Amino acid sequence: MKTDFKNKIINGDSLEELKKIPRETFDLIFADPPYNLQLKSELTRPDRSKVSAVNDKWDQFKNF
Repeated sequence: MKTDFKNKIINGDSLEELKKIPRETFDLIFADPPYNLQLKSELTRPDRSKVSAVNDKWDQFKNF
């Protein structure tokens, strides 16, 4: 079963979904679950404790 995976969003357990995609389909996968790498303010947990977030330019995208 050959499927075009270009520009597709796949919702599911990533470890299970990746098994369905041929290895030669992609060079890189970057997963940004709700880690909010783009936020400029402090991140906090539900208990109000501070989250140590990434604070660098590599995680910033001008068009996002």
